[in-house]
Amino acid sequence: MKKRILSLALMMALFSQANAQSSLRDVIRGDNGVTKHFVTLTAAQQVAFTPQQAKSLFKLDAASELVLVKSVKDELGQTNYRFTQTYNGIPVEGSMYIVQTKNNKATALSGEIITDFSSGMQQKAGASVSAAQAVAAAINYVKATVYAWQDPEMEKRIKEQTGDPKATYAPTPKLVWFSTNEDNLDSKSLVLCYKVDVYARQPLSRANYFVNAKTGEVIGKSDRLYFTDATGTANTAWSGSQTIHSDFTGTNYRLRDYTKGSGVITLHGESSKRGNDYTSASANWSLPGFDQAALDAHYGVSQTYSFYFTGFNRNSYDGAGTALYSYVNDPTYIDNAFWDGSAMNYNKRSTNEPGGVTGIDVTGHELTHGVTQSESNLTYSKEPGAMNESISDIFGKCVQFWSKPTDLDWRLSNDMNWLIRDLSNPNAFSQPDTYKGTNWVSTSSFYDNGGVHTNSGVGNYFFYLLVQGGTGTNDNGEAYTVSKIGLKKAASIIYRTNTVYLVPGSKYADWRTACISAATDLYGASSKAVIQVQNAWHAVGVGPAAPALTAAASSEDDAIVAIQSNTLLISPNPVAGSNATISYTLAKEGNTVLKVIDLNGRNMQNVALGKQTAGAHTYTLGSVSKLPTGNYVLIIEQNGAIVNRNRFVVSR
Repeated sequence: MKKRILSLALMMALFSQANAQSSLRDVIRGDNGVTKHFVTLTAAQQVAFTPQQAKSLFKLDAASELVLVKSVKDELGQTNYRFTQTYNGIPVEGSMYIVQTKNNKATALSGEIITDFSSGMQQKAGASVSAAQAVAAAINYVKATVYAWQDPEMEKRIKEQTGDPKATYAPTPKLVWFSTNEDNLDSKSLVLCYKVDVYARQPLSRANYFVNAKTGEVIGKSDRLYFTDATGTANTAWSGSQTIHSDFTGTNYRLRDYTKGSGVITLHGESSKRGNDYTSASANWSLPGFDQAALDAHYGVSQTYSFYFTGFNRNSYDGAGTALYSYVNDPTYIDNAFWDGSAMNYNKRSTNEPGGVTGIDVTGHELTHGVTQSESNLTYSKEPGAMNESISDIFGKCVQFWSKPTDLDWRLSNDMNWLIRDLSNPNAFSQPDTYKGTNWVSTSSFYDNGGVHTNSGVGNYFFYLLVQGGTGTNDNGEAYTVSKIGLKKAASIIYRTNTVYLVPGSKYADWRTACISAATDLYGASSKAVIQVQNAWHAVGVGPAAPALTAAASSEDDAIVAIQSNTLLISPNPVAGSNATISYTLAKEGNTVLKVIDLNGRNMQNVALGKQTAGAHTYTLGSVSKLPTGNYVLIIEQNGAIVNRNRFVVSR
C-alpha cells in the first residue's frame, strides 16, 4: 500500500511538472509573436530549470535556439540566466531573455524573444548579396573621409587592447535577423541582413549598419558611440591632488594601474602620438599643459572602477576584469567625451582648459556605458537610448558623491563648472521631468537619435526624487509626494534593473516595472523602497502612485552618500596617528568581523571580534600605522554578511 501511495505521489508530481511546462508557452506569449516583457511565475508554474531545458520549456520553434550569454548568481542567492535567440543558427538582433531561478527553479522571466515566427521565415533565408558587397554598401552609406582601419595608430591600439596581433577595425559582416519595426521586436518584420560595424574617424561615427541580404540596401543602424554631447564654458576644477597608481618600466613611469582588473590604462589620443604612453620620471606625477587631462582621466576611471568594485563587486565594465583603456586629447573632437564600444575617449575643451572633458562624473558616465553594453545593452536610440544615457548620468553622479562626499551637486560636470544637465531640475537645461511632457523630444525625430540626451531627463528626475524625495505637480497636472530612500538603496535598485531585468528594447514603462521588481527583490514587496519607487515613477508621469498603504519607515541608510552611515563611526577621521576608535551598532547578535579594504577591493586588515550581542559597541583599531596613506573602507560583517560600512582616510 505504501509503495502505491509513493507511486501515486510521484505520478502527481510528474503530472504537475508537465502541466506547468506545457502552460509556460501560453504564460509568456505577448503581442506580435513576441514574449511579454515581464512574467512572475506562481508557485504552481515554477519548474526545475537548467539552460539546456530553455528551448523545450518554452516550446520554441524547431529552427530556433536560445543561446546562453551569461549566468550570474546575485547577492540574493538567485541565479540569473541571460539568453539571446537564433533562427536557423542566425542571431535575432535585439533579442534577449532573462530567466531568474531560485533553488534551481524558474521564478521570473523577462525580455524579448520570438515565440511565433511567421510562416514565411524559410523563404526569407539565403543571402543574394555577398559579405563584401554588404561592407561596400555600408561604407558607401557612411561616406566618411577616413576610417579607423585606415589609421595605423587606431589599428595599433585595437591590437594592444585585445592582445590579438590580427585584430582590426576593418568590418567583419555577420548575418542576423533584423526587425524593421523600429520600436519593438516583431516576428513579422524580420529581415535577413548583414550586420556591419563601421568605425569612421572623419567625421566621427561608429555604428552597426544593417544591410538587406537580398537587396544590398542599408535598412537600419544602431549607434555604438555614446557621447557626453554638450557645449559650454569651464574655468577649472577637477579633483585636486589625488593618489593614483602607475607602473615603472625600469626607465620611467606610465599611467597604467594594474591593481585593478587587467588594468586602467591611459594613453595619448593625439594623431601623432595615438596609443603612446604618458610618462613621468617620478611616481609623483605632474604633467604640463593639456597633458594634465590624462591625470584627471586616469584618476576618474580608477575611481569609477573602485566604485563598482566596492559597491557591487563588479570587476571592470564587463565584470570579467577587462582592461580599461582611455585615450586623451584627440584634438579632432572638441568639447566631448565618448565610449566607443571598447574604450573611453576624453577630449579637449574649446576654451582650452588643461583638464579637458575629464570631470569625475564624466568618467563615471562613460564607463557606465560599457557596463550597460555588457548587461542590458539598451539600444542607443529613442526611449532605450534615453534610458541608456540616464543610467550613465545616474552612476556618473553616484561615482562623484562616493569619491567626493562633500560635493553633492546634481548638475552634470559641475566640478568642471561646465553645466550641461541637472538631475534635480531637468527643465533648467531644456530636458523633460515628465514623460512626454514639456521639452520631450519626439522619438520619431532624427535629432540626437530620437532625443537620447534630452529625454534622459525623465529617468534622471525619477532617480533624484527616489534619493532625495520631493513634492510637486508634474506636467500632466498630477500632484505627487515622494519620500526619500537614500542613494544606497536607489543606486542598488537601478544597478539591478540594468543587470537583471532590462533588455535592448526596454522602454520607460518597462523600466518602471523593472525598478519595482528590483526593489521587491532587494527590500521586500511591502517595503518603503517599493512604495517610493512607484511614487517616484508617478511623479515623472510613468504609471500610478503606490496604493494608499501604511508601510514601516526603513531604518536603513537614508543618507545622500551611500557608503557612509551614522551607526558606524571612525574617530578621528582622517586618521593621522596609530589608533582609531570604531563605534558601531549591531541590530542583532552574531559572529562579527571587522575588515579594512582599500579602494581596489583588497583586504588590508581582518579582525575577528567573535560573537557579539545586539547594541552599541566600540573597538580600538591599533594597526592603523601599518596602512599606507590613502582612502579605505571599514566593513562590519555578521555571520558572513555585510551589515555596515564607512569610509575613512589615513593621512600622515
